[in-house]
Amino acid sequence: MNPENKKYILENIGKKPVKEIASFLHMKERVIRRFMEKERPAKGPKDLKTVAAPQLKDTKTNYFNILAIALLIIIGSAIYSNTFHSPFQFDDEWNIVNNPDIKNLSNLRAIFNFMPTRFITDLSLAINYHFGRNNVLGYHLFNLLVHLSAAIMVWWLVILTLQTPALRDKKIAGHSCLIAFFTALIFVSHPVQTQGVTYIIQRAASLAALFYISALAFYVKSRLLQHEEGRSHSRLFFYALSFIALILAMFSKEMTITLPLMILLYEVCFFREEGIDWKRVIPFLMTLIIIPITMVATKSVNFGEMRLSAQEGPGISPFNYLITQFRVIVTYLRLLLVPVNQNLDYDYSVSKTLFDIPTLSSLILLAVILIIAVRMFRKYRLISFGIFFFLLTLIPESSVIPIKDVIFEHRLYLPMVGYAIFLVSAAYYIFENKGIKPAIIILSIAGISYSMLTYSRNFIWKDEFTLWDDAVRKSPNKARPLNNRGKVYQDKGDIDQALSDYNKAIELNSEYADAYNNRGNAYTQKDNFDQALSDYNKAIELNPKYVDAYSNRGNAYTQKGNPDQGISDCNKAIEINPKYADAYSNRGIAYIKKSNFDQAISDCNKAIGINPKHADAYNNRGNAYINKGNFDQAISDCNKAIGINPKHADAYNNRGRAYVQKGNLDQSISDYNKAIEANPKHTDAYNNRGNAYTQTGNIDQALSDYNKAIEINPEYASSYSNRGAAYLGKGNFDQSISDCNKAIEINPKLAGAYSNRGNACMNKGNIDQALSDYNKAIEFDPKDANVYNNRAAAYLKKGNLDQSISDYNKAIELNHEYVDAYNNRAVAYFNKEQYVKSWEDVHSAQALGRKANPEFIEALKKASGREL
Repeated sequence: MNPENKKYILENIGKKPVKEIASFLHMKERVIRRFMEKERPAKGPKDLKTVAAPQLKDTKTNYFNILAIALLIIIGSAIYSNTFHSPFQFDDEWNIVNNPDIKNLSNLRAIFNFMPTRFITDLSLAINYHFGRNNVLGYHLFNLLVHLSAAIMVWWLVILTLQTPALRDKKIAGHSCLIAFFTALIFVSHPVQTQGVTYIIQRAASLAALFYISALAFYVKSRLLQHEEGRSHSRLFFYALSFIALILAMFSKEMTITLPLMILLYEVCFFREEGIDWKRVIPFLMTLIIIPITMVATKSVNFGEMRLSAQEGPGISPFNYLITQFRVIVTYLRLLLVPVNQNLDYDYSVSKTLFDIPTLSSLILLAVILIIAVRMFRKYRLISFGIFFFLLTLIPESSVIPIKDVIFEHRLYLPMVGYAIFLVSAAYYIFENKGIKPAIIILSIAGISYSMLTYSRNFIWKDEFTLWDDAVRKSPNKARPLNNRGKVYQDKGDIDQALSDYNKAIELNSEYADAYNNRGNAYTQKDNFDQALSDYNKAIELNPKYVDAYSNRGNAYTQKGNPDQGISDCNKAIEINPKYADAYSNRGIAYIKKSNFDQAISDCNKAIGINPKHADAYNNRGNAYINKGNFDQAISDCNKAIGINPKHADAYNNRGRAYVQKGNLDQSISDYNKAIEANPKHTDAYNNRGNAYTQTGNIDQALSDYNKAIEINPEYASSYSNRGAAYLGKGNFDQSISDCNKAIEINPKLAGAYSNRGNACMNKGNIDQALSDYNKAIEFDPKDANVYNNRAAAYLKKGNLDQSISDYNKAIELNHEYVDAYNNRAVAYFNKEQYVKSWEDVHSAQALGRKANPEFIEALKKASGREL
């Protein structure tokens, strides 16, 4: 036993538990007891009792540690208890909701290929999706579990650090339990951590940090066991665990590339006195190549920009990014010390030159901090290590590798460990000579304050609007928060407010492709297809591989009446990304417009195959089944869409259409009500509910719904046409014709408007104008049985029996159960004195459940000389 160890034992025996002394010196307890027996044999049994008495203190230490861990779990759970139902936000959509690669847990290759350097993170998301689909609760519970585990590992790392050769003889080591607890408390409670915990996809930062801290702690534990006899297996076990945790960290997020350097730094800080163990360090240093090799080999990440190859480049030079980071790091320091005015999306300008006063002063401040850390290293090693830890872990994202967004709070998740170590150890040393109580009071106040701020900050994440409205207020001159808030308004059905936000975003950044694309979507919802197409064109011009813009432009072309161009655009989107479910779904809509319902169903099937939770694809397939007359299957698909998204207004609307076709008008009206509840500005739902009320004979309520649809969208041609039909039912033929004229003015190819105007003209006795309108209606929609039936009636009035019968034949061909057409054709055959055929039509109508006019039957009996 060396003299230093003997001295330490003699000075501390009776003051500290034997177990604690043994741990500090990496010795067996029995060795210490044997030494004491030899050192003071004359004292006999009484002295041995003195040596054994500190075991009571050892028990208290264990109880305190258990209490510390329990408190960390309770506090962490409490301050994040209001996040469990926070929705997917921002990049969650791309990485989780619309990411087909994580939807099949058994397809590990797809999960790996999505982002190889974050395979472990994506695997965790795939596990969440497998068990909970898009239920956010499971994702949030996992994130919280990771956060609490990381805090416990921080606690353990500090405990171990205070047992290292550099610190175990220091006074601070005597308060290791308190130092460790408060360090972990600052880590778990700081409000800056909310972005790494509540923002679901940023589990990449928290999960990587957990493995990073664990790898370092396991390594330290293996080093501390190095001098204990008979512990070679334990040393190897912890060393292996450290290596495994390092690999897991490096495949969770790229910023963990500094871990081998951190291990070397730790050796220098805490083991240098007894010599750096290069045999243990070098294998870790060799792992520095893992992330670069993975990036290069998979070609999935642009190593020069630390981003996915498919993403837009950041457009920032390495030098400008570096000098900007001087200011960013100072902002990070401010957020750590005074965590107020947090923001998801900072409006942070890029530094142009090093000699700007803010940039240069930030560099000077950081240099001063680094110099102070170096100068105070020997005396206040733990404080210096906290600073070194903070700066080293920031290097991957705050150095010369440009990242599109220069600042994000979740990048502080791992550096928070350094800050927490710095803050707690600094508080201890400041009050070192005044006792531990002042430090405990100050750190407790800090922990309570941070916890309250964290709980408050988490309310901002409760929904998309509160998050982006907060960002807009704090970054009013940045385009992205406006664009994203506009999307929230659009999803809520407030198209005008959405357009306002998109316009401001484009005004701030005229090359913002996302804003043009989203504004195009808003104009599409307002049926302003020309403006929508203009915006999609601009988005594609700015980003020729913008799959969303191609798919959305295709949808706009389809709705404008050009489904062929719609299909072409969707094909382009699929060519760029064969796994883009939205493009298949939108191409399905185009095929519905072309009456190619089988192909539409096939495309929707492909979309569902890629994303089994694609509510729009189920809804569109339901639409196709409605057009094929398979109303039960349509209802089933709409049910699935509603099950995925209970606020899917279009699915309620389409299910209502299906129920109309099944004759269940009450259920259809109920569904239209739900569609309107989900989207109070859903013009189609108002229009269709008006149609349902018309069929029930409630013309006044129908007119009210048509008026509402027109109020929301004054260019809604179908509602003018249907309102014209409603006025026709009330006998107001002039108003009916006026509304149909307006519909035709808006949409010269709207077959229904010509048909309804033809009906009004028929009632006014203007048969020629009615025939002209019916001809137009058939030109634009040659498969509408009603129009053929009505034109047949017009020909019948003009005495053109052959043409009349021809049109009735066509109506019945299109709809074999068209009762009115059978009865009307019976009249035409009667007028041609073809009584046998007239009787056949009467019988066909009766078989379908409707009898002909009794007066006509009597006339037919007399003329034909036969009974029914």
